[in-house]
Amino acid sequence: ATYTCKMVGRASSGAAGGRGKLDMSATFGATFSAEVLGAAAGSLSGKALSEAEGMGDAGAVGFVMRALGEEDARTRDACVAAAVLMDSSALMPKLEHYLDTDGDGENDHDRADRTAAGIALVMGGIAERAGDAAMAKKVADRCTALLVCPNDMVQVAVANGLASCVRVLGEGEGKAMLEGFLAVSANGALAQGYGLAGVVKGLKTRSLVAHGVLAKLEEKAGSKKDQGARELAVASYGCLARVLGHTFEPYTVKILPTVLAKCGDKVPEVRAASEGALKACTECLCPQGLRHIFSLLLRELEDRGTAWQSKVALLQCMESWVSKEEGQMGRAMQGVVPAVCETLNDTKPEVCAAAQSLLRCFGERLIKSPEMKGMVPALLDAFFSPMEKTVPCVDQLMDVTFINAVDGPCLSLMVPVLSRALKEKRMENRRKASLVVGNMCGLVTDGAALVRYAPSLVPELLLCVKDSNPEMRQYGASALAALLKGMASAHLSARFDELETQLEQLQKDMVSESEETKRKGEKGIQELVDIAMGQATKTNHSEADIEADMQKMKLEEEEKKAAKAKAAEDAKAQAAAEAAKEEAAKPIPGKGFCETSCRVCPQCALALEEQAARDEQKKKDDEKQARLDAKKKAEEEKLKALKKFQEQQKAALAAQGKKKKK
Repeated sequence: ATYTCKMVGRASSGAAGGRGKLDMSATFGATFSAEVLGAAAGSLSGKALSEAEGMGDAGAVGFVMRALGEEDARTRDACVAAAVLMDSSALMPKLEHYLDTDGDGENDHDRADRTAAGIALVMGGIAERAGDAAMAKKVADRCTALLVCPNDMVQVAVANGLASCVRVLGEGEGKAMLEGFLAVSANGALAQGYGLAGVVKGLKTRSLVAHGVLAKLEEKAGSKKDQGARELAVASYGCLARVLGHTFEPYTVKILPTVLAKCGDKVPEVRAASEGALKACTECLCPQGLRHIFSLLLRELEDRGTAWQSKVALLQCMESWVSKEEGQMGRAMQGVVPAVCETLNDTKPEVCAAAQSLLRCFGERLIKSPEMKGMVPALLDAFFSPMEKTVPCVDQLMDVTFINAVDGPCLSLMVPVLSRALKEKRMENRRKASLVVGNMCGLVTDGAALVRYAPSLVPELLLCVKDSNPEMRQYGASALAALLKGMASAHLSARFDELETQLEQLQKDMVSESEETKRKGEKGIQELVDIAMGQATKTNHSEADIEADMQKMKLEEEEKKAAKAKAAEDAKAQAAAEAAKEEAAKPIPGKGFCETSCRVCPQCALALEEQAARDEQKKKDDEKQARLDAKKKAEEEKLKALKKFQEQQKAALAAQGKKKKK
């Protein structure tokens, strides 16, 4: 059908230029007329044209009128392009008749709307192709009258048809039309807004500033008493975004605060127009433009002065972006999630409900890791009920075996929960959170994603490193080293291999009994972490930077080896000096006291020991000699007594002998 419409237009252009009648058989051949056109036209008009050997202007016009109402957008677009090239003398009366009779008896309202939209585009295209100011003025009036149709598709098409007419009428007539559409009318704010957008498109986007359109709309939006002016202003913003598309993108940053503020207007009509304008303005942004306005939108979301209706509209608008711009929303989650979490405590239940819905949408649409998909309900419960659900969520995370890579969206949901768990009073909860952080960081492929969360994790892990419990210090050091290594670029990861060992060494100094050593240990840990943070958080590395870092690492490695070799030599020399000193200070036996007889030096101590040994030996010798002398004296006394006894015996025997002789 699309191909048929294009060919009809091409053949009609030739007929208008020379023959005056569209001869389908001569143009396409009998086979095309009987088979292809018959099948396509049968589906479009409900009548088989297989018997037709040719098609006159009336047949082509009927064909176009049916094709303009088709559901397939490609068919309608091709038909519009074809109809613009056809002979307007036969087509224009049919188009005008359709509008004058309000659909020419069409009962299908959707088809009637699609046909009306196509007619507006065709009439505008014909007027622009003809270059006739009178025709363009007539078509512009018809388009203006058609703006009251409440269908957005029709109004956008009418605006585009009006733009085609303005290109023919010129800037003077276009400026006058601008003034008319900038005034509040009974046609409604949307009708006026689409008319304004069509004229601006015809005059080019520069007319927004050149003719003061934005300034006048801003003035109307700031009107406190005229609610119609406010509604017209915000409705016009939305219409401009829908009709101008990406060409309106540079102006959205300026008007978005106004549109957001009017989402909280007291008048329901103004609020409704503002919500539609907010959606339209954000839809016209390219992915880069959407990322550019995130900071502005988040400031409005966090501002306590923002009306709750504006917050609800903004949250709902952000939810609609998730399915359209998953990549940008995934990268923006790091800043969006904390701001959305703040609104979970809002006093208005509508704001809380919108925030919860947005977070659920994040979890369902943006979390791609199979392991984390199963954890989304627990993580969301920890967001909604942090006091009761944080610890159970960490317990479940402990049971997760991370296999797939952990990306930015996963981190945006995990890190706030883990950061909160690291602040728990119970050491067991902090230990579990540290373990999860260490396991998680090992699977993060994009170090830049971790860098964004360093301010919320590093201070808490540093407190764990300095904890009084040795087990907590060990887990904290392991998690902090894994986090810093995960943040660093691949070519810098070698620098962090020994970080955990260095932290553990400084932790030993930190728990020393010496206050000075303890202070040095704490200061060393802080300096080591600061240096590692500076290296790890550097995300933009050019080839020259990488080469410079590699050269620096090579020099550092050589310096480390040289320092290690020098330290070994110094230790060896120091050991030899100490040995020589000990040898020189070794006391000489038999030398006696030193020159000063200090009685405290090693020589005097040895002399005292020798003197004590001599005295002890002399005492032993004296005791032995005394024992020998006593023994000798006893033997002499015994011998003397024996001798005396013998003498007495001898004398007695002598006396006895004398007595016998007598």
